[in-house]
Amino acid sequence: SPLSLALILAAATLSIHVEYCSCFTASPAPVIVPPKPSSITPLVLFASSTTGTAGDGTSTNDVLREGRLVEFTSGTGASKTTTLGAIVGPDGKRNLKILTSSGRTPSVPPRSIKHIVPNGRSIYEEIQIEQHERAAVAALGDDAAVKWGKSVAEVWEMMLEDGDEAEPVELTTLADLIAGDSDSVSCYVTRAVLADGVERFCFKEISPKGGKL
Repeated sequence: SPLSLALILAAATLSIHVEYCSCFTASPAPVIVPPKPSSITPLVLFASSTTGTAGDGTSTNDVLREGRLVEFTSGTGASKTTTLGAIVGPDGKRNLKILTSSGRTPSVPPRSIKHIVPNGRSIYEEIQIEQHERAAVAALGDDAAVKWGKSVAEVWEMMLEDGDEAEPVELTTLADLIAGDSDSVSCYVTRAVLADGVERFCFKEISPKGGKL
């Protein structure tokens, strides 16, 4: 009868549809789980420069002086940013005036200074500050291409073989090993790569004695 024929055709269509779909759903989609090296990788600690020390032999009294290259924070919450700049001089009784690569000179309280670049002295012009920023951007670009990542990984392995990973390493020492120099540009670049590069799970930044992060 027409009704029976219709039911037979409907059942056949459903069977074909199910069989067709099963061809694509029989095997579950692969699940890619990103590795978590921070939980299994031995960390090498490195001492950063903060308001207590410059990490380059400079006495505490000379740290926040004119011409010193520093990183400072501004804003709060999601709008909080970190900026590189050079100290111009005091601004009132408490704050410091800091020159940025854009030519701005904001008034910054000392507590907002989070990093003092080792060997970053006699920085008075925007182009000098920009030189450091450009070098860091270029290094992170190379890092994405694995060039810097290999260098950092090799240094990490060497540190684990030669000593205790719990013993902090000076940033200037790492800059010498990774960048081949410990001038202010190399120190700034090295810190950027250790903090934001592909091998960032191998190193942890800590505050040196007398400093604060």
